[in-house]
Amino acid sequence: MPSKPSVDFKECLKDSPVFRSSLDSAEQDIEHLEAKLERLVKVCNIMIETGKTFKKASSDFIVGVRDLASYFKTDDLLNDDTKVSNCLSKFAHEMTEMLKYFTILLDQANRSVCQNIQKLIKTDIKKVKDSRKDFEKISDDLDSALNRNSNVPRTKVQECEEAKNILTSKRSGFAHASLDYVFQINVLHSKKRFDVLETMLSFMHAHSTYFHQGHDLFNEFDPEMKSITGQVDELREKAKQERREMEERHTLVQKKDLSQITSSIHGENGVIEGYLFKKTSKGFKSWVRRWFAIQNNQLIYKKRSGSHNALSIMEEDLRLCTVKPAYDTERRFCFEVLSPTRSHLLQADSDEDCKMWITEITSGISRAFKDAENQELKQEEDDPSPQENKTDENELPTTLKLSKAQIRLQQLFSIPGNDHCCDCGSKDPRWASLNLGITLCIECSGIHRSFGVHLSKVRSITLDAWEPEQLKVMAELGNDIINRIFEKNVDETIATRATAECKRSIRESWIKAKYVQKAFVMKLPGPKTTAGKKIRGWSVKKKLRRSPEKVTGDQSDNDLDVTSGLMEGKNNSKAVMSVSTNNVLNDSDSGIGANASDVIASDVIVFGTDLELPDLGRSISIESSDESDTGVDEGEDSQSTTSWEDMSKLDPNMLLYKAAQARNLTVMLEALANGADPNWVNEEEEGRTPLMKAVETGSLSACEFLMLNGAKLDRQDKNLRMPLHHAVMHGNTGQVCQFLKRGANLHSPDANGKDPLQIAVDAANADIVTLLRLAKLNEQMKEDSDMGNTDDTFNEVFRDFSNMASNNPELLRRHVEQTDQSESLDSSVEQSPT
Repeated sequence: MPSKPSVDFKECLKDSPVFRSSLDSAEQDIEHLEAKLERLVKVCNIMIETGKTFKKASSDFIVGVRDLASYFKTDDLLNDDTKVSNCLSKFAHEMTEMLKYFTILLDQANRSVCQNIQKLIKTDIKKVKDSRKDFEKISDDLDSALNRNSNVPRTKVQECEEAKNILTSKRSGFAHASLDYVFQINVLHSKKRFDVLETMLSFMHAHSTYFHQGHDLFNEFDPEMKSITGQVDELREKAKQERREMEERHTLVQKKDLSQITSSIHGENGVIEGYLFKKTSKGFKSWVRRWFAIQNNQLIYKKRSGSHNALSIMEEDLRLCTVKPAYDTERRFCFEVLSPTRSHLLQADSDEDCKMWITEITSGISRAFKDAENQELKQEEDDPSPQENKTDENELPTTLKLSKAQIRLQQLFSIPGNDHCCDCGSKDPRWASLNLGITLCIECSGIHRSFGVHLSKVRSITLDAWEPEQLKVMAELGNDIINRIFEKNVDETIATRATAECKRSIRESWIKAKYVQKAFVMKLPGPKTTAGKKIRGWSVKKKLRRSPEKVTGDQSDNDLDVTSGLMEGKNNSKAVMSVSTNNVLNDSDSGIGANASDVIASDVIVFGTDLELPDLGRSISIESSDESDTGVDEGEDSQSTTSWEDMSKLDPNMLLYKAAQARNLTVMLEALANGADPNWVNEEEEGRTPLMKAVETGSLSACEFLMLNGAKLDRQDKNLRMPLHHAVMHGNTGQVCQFLKRGANLHSPDANGKDPLQIAVDAANADIVTLLRLAKLNEQMKEDSDMGNTDDTFNEVFRDFSNMASNNPELLRRHVEQTDQSESLDSSVEQSPT
């Protein structure tokens, strides 16, 4: 194909019409060439971008193949799925290699086509365009010089000479510009041929290399592909054989008796699992079928369809559960799983399945307890505490081998009536109500819990952590005493008595009537008895130490049948209060309301007279004070009471106040059962509350009992003192620790402007000062998040003080002894002659 003619250099100097025509033709050709080249670059870029999209899609496809290979991957190298996984991995590898070659092709296309063509456009064609601009400018200047030279008059010789010189200069410049312009046109005309061909040749070599590499790659992979083809044929034949075998099993199912098939099976670990019907707790409470199993000491279930890991936990801890058949439902094969908070009704497919599930859940509960005991023993072996390893010499050797929970259980069961549930009589209860001081079975504890913590604070005997003060409260009460208060006047027309096998509805109504409505509690007596005898006064017997002996002194035949709470009638040794009538004061006697020492004899009610319980040995110390000043010692009169009060002052609030003064928890509980307010204010004694009165006695158990039953630590007397102020003033370290653990206010000043710390510093009580300062430091640490938290240190120190106050109160008396010694030393120094 003939090339287009270039511009003749000879014609450019003449600037003839032929030269101008050839220039126009050459310029049009260059513009056409530029358009073609730009379009080629554009479509090449589109091709490259499309190639990148293809590369991304191919890469995603390879990732999908690798994911599919991981699906078939197993640990068994001989498994068919492993063969599939290996083959897919090889395919992904080969495609990855081809994709690498394709990436090289795209890069070559960019460098060989786009970059070279862009260079031709932006370099060579641009030079031509720049030369054209110079040529057109000098051509216009030459035309102007010619016009000027022709217009100069002949008479103006100087102007003629200047016009001639300018014309000569412009002609010279035009000649050079014309030659340069023609040069650039001719250079471009010759260069465009080999430059375009060289560019496309390089691109074709890149294609050749790409396909050559692909050909070599698949030539090497061809034997592997033939091997995989053989494996595909083997797998196809194997699938056909398995299908024929599965089709034959239909006939076996038709011959089998389906009625003997059970829905519950034993898993790999021998634990039963299978389908059960459960009653939903929401909506219409319909029955749904779920797959149940016991795992990690939990009862779990899940739907038949859905995610494999979508498990629902029915019971977090089997140790809190019990299981029994359910006979009070219309559906067959039902059993009930009970926990402290709820009841689950489940149904098996057959009676055999039902029995299997009951047996297995019962075994699971036993395993859960055993696992917990083993774990606790292991922890004690790994990190034994010096204080925990310290054992009393009088304790039995077998006690050393028991866990804390077991020891606590034995201690509580040693209290009369506590080895049976307080409400239904079930054996071996494992739950307790701290504020009531009773033990409960799991079913009754769930009902107690449903009433709220303001009525009953339920705690597990074996699973929860207990404070020593809480154990002391339990030790001073017990199921027998509580039932003599709350079941004094049982009327089964109000509620049917609960039994171990009764329905939940009966159990709930009985407990509600007993504790919420207090329907069976005897009201406090009035000033006259049913026999017409006038009661002159009343008092509360101070707490006695537990003793196996009966109460000293017999009641007279003339004892009035005026009783409440635990009172069982005349000549009964289980009375909360008794009426003494040995000597009757005249109406004119003025001893009522005076101190006990001023009263010789009268018709009086003594609350808590016959309430001594069997001695618990040293398993639970109920001497709960480091500074007990009102307790009854062994040699003290057993009839020691608080001051006598007029019958006009006998109301539940005053009875609670006087019982707190006497440290008598049983009478305190009877006062609460009769509606006493634990935060009642006694205006006659500077506005003190029962809790403040209990602080004066130094009794940890009395204070704990009041706080468990709603007594507040923020109440103030007329001197603006809170219970913490009183505990500090009396030097009762155990109670200070007890209140601080409950979050008592450290900063409230009394009427003298002193907060508890200032009072302790003035009294020079080192232990109390330490506790208060540590509590303040703990508050500051919590407020300043950058400084960390001292909760661990705070809890550890307070735990030590609590144990010391409860178990070794004599250790906290060192402050008093040191003070006495220092005073004695000061006195001897003053009397010395020197």
